[in-house]
Amino acid sequence: MANLFNREKRHFEAFIQRHRPSLLAVARRLCARGALDPEDLVQEAFERALPEFGHLKDRTEAACAAWLCTTMTNRFLDHCRRQRTESRGLPHLALVQDLPVTGDGDQENWELVGNDAFQAAIEQLKPHLRDAYKLHAEGRRYQAIAEHFNVPVGTVGSWLTLARRDLRELLLPSVAVARERGVQS
Repeated sequence: MANLFNREKRHFEAFIQRHRPSLLAVARRLCARGALDPEDLVQEAFERALPEFGHLKDRTEAACAAWLCTTMTNRFLDHCRRQRTESRGLPHLALVQDLPVTGDGDQENWELVGNDAFQAAIEQLKPHLRDAYKLHAEGRRYQAIAEHFNVPVGTVGSWLTLARRDLRELLLPSVAVARERGVQS
């Protein structure tokens, strides 16, 4: 059994050695604008190839190269779509501190809200909104959060928007109290 595994491993490593140079050349052209590292893109293509290797090793070299190139191009397009979706959503996904709350466009003084009040407000969110907000605050991307909850990426964006809205509503009284104290001092 170990010999079979070692033989398959050697075959896959040889497969990588044969296809990596041409795949890397294509990846460099795709990533010319610097949005993604060509090495990462090639790695993702080989990660996709590993579970399919049983089928790929029976194909011709040209068919394997075409499969790898198509897979890598699709991964690149997925990254581009994700980046475009996230950049379109940025104006709507600003941090709570950056959003105007009043109708006259004035910024509230979110820095007046203490960490304890902020954490308490987060805990008051509905569970799915709270969990999504915490994951995003930890630095997780929308796609990772969507996979965690097994929901579409758009749902994650909606949840985060709702969480921010609810946080503003929960924190407005704290801002008003803090402002009032500041005026009286």
